[in-house]
Amino acid sequence: MPRLAGSTLLVVKACHGGTEREVPVVRTGVVRCATVIAWLGVGVFGNGMPGLRAQGASALSGTVRSATEGRMEGVLVTARRDGAAFDVTVVSDAKGRYSFPRTHLADAGKYAIRIRAAGFDLASPGAVELTAGKTATLDLRLEPAKDVASQLSSAEWLLNVPGTDEQKSMVQRQIQSCTYCHSMERIVKSKHTAAQFVAVITRMQKYYPDGSMAGTETPARGRARFTLKERQDMAEKADSWGVSPGVKKTDLAAYLATINLSGGRTLPATFRTLPRPTGKATRVIVTQYDMPRRDTVPHDSDMDHLGNVWYTDQSDYFVGRFDPKTATFKEWPLPKASTHAFGGGSDVAVDKLGRPWFNVTSDKVSGHFGVTGVFDPKTEKYEFMDFGLTYYPQFNALAPDGSLISGYLKIDVNQKTLLDNFDYYNSPNKPAGPHISYEPAMNSKGHWFITDFAGSYIVEVDAKTRAITWHKTPTLFSEPRRGRIDAQDRFWFAEYTADNLAMLDTRTSKMTEWPTGIKWSGPYTATVPDLKGRVYSPAGSADRVFRLDPTSGEMLGYLMPTKDFDVKQASVDPVGRKAIWMANVRNARLVKLEPLD
Repeated sequence: MPRLAGSTLLVVKACHGGTEREVPVVRTGVVRCATVIAWLGVGVFGNGMPGLRAQGASALSGTVRSATEGRMEGVLVTARRDGAAFDVTVVSDAKGRYSFPRTHLADAGKYAIRIRAAGFDLASPGAVELTAGKTATLDLRLEPAKDVASQLSSAEWLLNVPGTDEQKSMVQRQIQSCTYCHSMERIVKSKHTAAQFVAVITRMQKYYPDGSMAGTETPARGRARFTLKERQDMAEKADSWGVSPGVKKTDLAAYLATINLSGGRTLPATFRTLPRPTGKATRVIVTQYDMPRRDTVPHDSDMDHLGNVWYTDQSDYFVGRFDPKTATFKEWPLPKASTHAFGGGSDVAVDKLGRPWFNVTSDKVSGHFGVTGVFDPKTEKYEFMDFGLTYYPQFNALAPDGSLISGYLKIDVNQKTLLDNFDYYNSPNKPAGPHISYEPAMNSKGHWFITDFAGSYIVEVDAKTRAITWHKTPTLFSEPRRGRIDAQDRFWFAEYTADNLAMLDTRTSKMTEWPTGIKWSGPYTATVPDLKGRVYSPAGSADRVFRLDPTSGEMLGYLMPTKDFDVKQASVDPVGRKAIWMANVRNARLVKLEPLD
């Protein structure tokens, strides 16, 4: 494994302010993140970027230029050593300079370089040789991209395709939207007619979204939800698509056929793209680690007190751990259910003893999320809870008192007993309309909170009186999805269809929202604050991780190195509380993001 002195990090940022740019298409080709370089001589680079100087001496530095812009700010530069199972990304600053600290490129050898900058490719592919203890320099020259369309995020596609907001909402603003599973590129570059799209949509309904992966870097894998007969009954006969609100397949199909290449249409000559990172958003490092199983669908992850990352696979039976100190993975198989078409583990929450709790598909219940289980790393043994229920929730969280909140259940993690069962569906003051339970949390008073995705509420159940309070989000139809509660009893969460980060102060019942600044970004979850009080939210449609400073209201967007970005849960590293860790569902990678400010 590579030597990683200190820590490794994640990448980039993209500011959302400014004006969208039109980028001309030179000619069509399949170019994603161009791979670089030229053989270079070893030189001395003494003026590293300020944020990187604190990380140690530079291993590789240079400038990024193009004929149209000169020195370029906000270009993501990624380095990967031949044979390595990870890559590192930095971002060029306002003077077009980039620098990799030696703490992150510690090994000598041949490295491939690639970039991400919408509208540009590297002019000359190649490789760079790094020598231990020396600083290499490599100036990068960019040229107009041969295939801008292959560089766009889903949010950028939605900015470019024709249609009303209502039509685009059918595609993106759904609990399991088209962009929930794959990028808009697949739709726009297809040639299906409206009638053919109905069949495609029906086929999509037969797959389990959280058990499939559909990136461009790894082979796509689809998992059938049910048996053939059940799929025929539920998918073939259904006339709707999506959940909140319901959309008819025929309406969605008709719209999709107006934005793709059917009927002889071609892609436009120019595209609007989001601005590249600027300022603080360039001061970041991103490290991506390949998981051992390249078809892993790591829907969830969490961290223990030692800084290890734990994860599960929603379509396979194992629990995995990544040790950042040694950059090594270890996985343990789970017992397999025989009465399900397929199965796997769901949301992970690590208790104070370092034991990961999760749900796993089981023959004891018909639901995919199965039963609640726990793994003891010391004994390497599993234990599964059977509380006599017919259904167990998907999502888990740790309460301040150390107990496990599993959806509407409260579990004693030491005695393995059920302490409480919360219910709001039968609430006499329940507002009209659909309601879907999602992410649970509990504050220091023992009050239970859960995001109500379909109703756009945060539901509160008083631990003593059982009184239920419905906290409506300020933005209608915001669809609060996932998040975490902090030590100050503040519930941080993402508003998936409102493009907001939000916070409910459970002590005062005050709710606050902060816009990401990028339409159609789809923020999915939120972290607790880092060491400086900043909260992070990954947004797959925009390929960004947003960073909010609640004190100033500043919102940054760190652009990710890959457009196949899809994260369901993110964690602030408990060791130092400076880095953010997350699992990327679409390309089976663990991602570490470390801001340099």
